[in-house]
This record gives sequence, structure tokens and C-alpha cells, in this order.
Amino acid sequence: MFIFDDLLIWVAKKLDEIAGREVNDESKLKEELMKFRALFETDQISEAELAKREDEILKRLEEIRKAKENPA
Repeated sequence: MFIFDDLLIWVAKKLDEIAGREVNDESKLKEELMKFRALFETDQISEAELAKREDEILKRLEEIRKAKENPA
């Protein structure tokens, strides 16, 4: 039973690590930003929607950069 528990804990830690990288990946956020700009350029979203999405992404980027500068 202890081996199973250890394995379960190891899997949970790996999933947490992977999720953390996904959430804190600046390149993915930059790609997302470019995607929304392309959608705007091709008239698939409004200027207001673009501005909203850009603000959200830029805030997340700033949070990531601050976290990298001041790790807990």
C-alpha cells in the first residue's frame, strides 16, 4: 500500500509541476496575444474585445515576471 501512496504522491507532484509551467509560460501568453491581434486584424473580434484580452494577458505576464523576480 505504501508503494501505491508514494506513486500517487509522485504523480500529483509531477502534475502540479507541469500545470505550474503551463500557467507561467510567457511564450504561450505571447502566442495568445498574437492570436487575438490576428483575430482583430481579420475582423473576427472587435477592438473592445482585443483591448480586454490584451489587458488580461499583459496582467498575467506582469504577474509572472514579478513572481520570477521575487520567488516565494
